[in-house]
Amino acid sequence: MPNTNYQLTAPFVAALAELGLRHVCISPGSRNTPLTIPFADTEGIRDWSHHDERSGAFFALGIAKADPGRPVALVSTSGTAAANFLPAIVEARHARVPLLVLTADRPAELRDVGAPQAIDQVGMYGRAVKWSHEVAEPGGDGPAGGYAVTLAARAWAASLDAPAGPVHLNFPFRDPLVPDRQAGPAIVPDRPPAYLAGRLLADDLDRAVALLSGRRTVVVAGALPGPEVAREVAHLAATARFPVVADPLSQLRAGAHDLDPVITTGDVLTRAGMLDGPLAPEAVLRFGAAPTSKSLTAWLAHHPEIVQVLVDEAGWRDHGHRLAMMVRGEPGLTAATITKAVSPAPEGWLELWRSAETITRRALAALPFPSEPGTVAALADSLPDRSSLVIGSSMPIRDVDAFFPAIPRRVGFFGNRGANGIDGLVSTTLGVAVASAGSTFALAGDLSVVHD
Repeated sequence: MPNTNYQLTAPFVAALAELGLRHVCISPGSRNTPLTIPFADTEGIRDWSHHDERSGAFFALGIAKADPGRPVALVSTSGTAAANFLPAIVEARHARVPLLVLTADRPAELRDVGAPQAIDQVGMYGRAVKWSHEVAEPGGDGPAGGYAVTLAARAWAASLDAPAGPVHLNFPFRDPLVPDRQAGPAIVPDRPPAYLAGRLLADDLDRAVALLSGRRTVVVAGALPGPEVAREVAHLAATARFPVVADPLSQLRAGAHDLDPVITTGDVLTRAGMLDGPLAPEAVLRFGAAPTSKSLTAWLAHHPEIVQVLVDEAGWRDHGHRLAMMVRGEPGLTAATITKAVSPAPEGWLELWRSAETITRRALAALPFPSEPGTVAALADSLPDRSSLVIGSSMPIRDVDAFFPAIPRRVGFFGNRGANGIDGLVSTTLGVAVASAGSTFALAGDLSVVHD
């Protein structure tokens, strides 16, 4: 039947739209036509055309970073086209960004027989994806619509289940690839099952609270998904009088939340030996990924006497191997729960850190312009409210870590720090821009620009 492929792909795409998909990045090809046309025909899903699969994948990554909690789809034709998605998939896996990677493929009879543009695509991304599935070939005796809808729901859920990340569906298509729009009635898909993302939170946080209460506790905030989580972490720090050493990607350095406990000079203070002196903590409460600062990460790893508690909803992000406790919970909800029970730090603890922050910031303000530190300071002075800043890996993110102060304007910080690669920065920036309400800026190294 001319519309065999579309009996599978039309309800599949309609189900994704029902689940909440809003963006798909499509690279040109013939074999992926049965996916491309339903996406183009579906209201509510914006399709972005990209000639280069690698750039298109990083563009999708940027959209998904700027719109957390909502997967973005990628579509490619068969062969090496699909292989070019891999760098962005690796970044998405390590950065916990949900992507739906949809690759078109040759049918079984054209594999391993010398057919053109036919490579082994089954499981081609290996452990870089959370789930990989070879889609049943259209045209069987089973209920294509029900299978397609269930498949869409499963892929959607797998990409969002903690830790979020990319999933891969490989679609084998036979000719004809273009639909006969006169053949048969319109396909009315079933509604997909609703998906409620699991959010695990320890029922009993008493032990964690006891480890932190009344102590000289420092919060170390790595990359966090958005301003809502940052607001809860800032509220916890302000309530408990805990200084919070804020990585640029923590979203704590800029915003309408309480900035009083936010420390932006953690890297400089660590290098200066201040954490081995009056600022030495008794306990550390970590949120999110490991901080950008190598000196701070190394310092934490070399102090086993300090009680370290990590709040993370999945995985085991502790390459220093010094945790006293892992709290398996969604960071914002866990922070709010701890806030209600924790006792504040000793009097003067936060003020001591605030004084060190002020003195260090005053010294850093004297750095000349033009220079890399001066460029970061100029950005901090001039970025408008509700803007976004995409930061290159290597030196740019370290410059921002050292020289970007806390500001009351709402600025979202983004970077490809899951795998810390320099590739794809420009494409990621463009993706962030289309998913953000305000202006988007990028701080890039020269190799990052050349790479894209």
